Amino acid sequence: MGLAERRRIVAIRESHSPRFQSELNAAIGFEMPFEIDTASFPEDKTILDCYDYYYESYGPGLVVTVMKSICADDLGKEAAKAKFNKIVFQNVAKSAENPGDKSVEIKDNTLFVRESFYGYSDKLYGEDDLRGAIEAIL
Repeated sequence: MGLAERRRIVAIRESHSPRFQSELNAAIGFEMPFEIDTASFPEDKTILDCYDYYYESYGPGLVVTVMKSICADDLGKEAAKAKFNKIVFQNVAKSAENPGDKSVEIKDNTLFVRESFYGYSDKLYGEDDLRGAIEAIL
């Protein structure tokens, strides 16, 4: 792993995470910790390139968009607050041979949104799919 890959992971942690946290709080109208699990991003150029390309539309940016939709009314806000008090976004791709699989689950009062950043579109959520998956567990 090179310096460029390490810098990109630091940028995710120091730049992207605070921005998405701020956008989430503004979108849903209350404070909800939102973590991008940078430890789940292997120091692999292809995965990091895919993250950079997709993070707004399919990654943490999509989580913000979907949570804004879910929390558009008091019923949605109450449902979210009752089920979880934190959101964690994780990458599941480890390599081309091990892209992982997308999933959504609530565990220990935390909503985990997992996607595979390795160029596999079927391993990323679309807006309707992610909203449906989260609403199904609320």
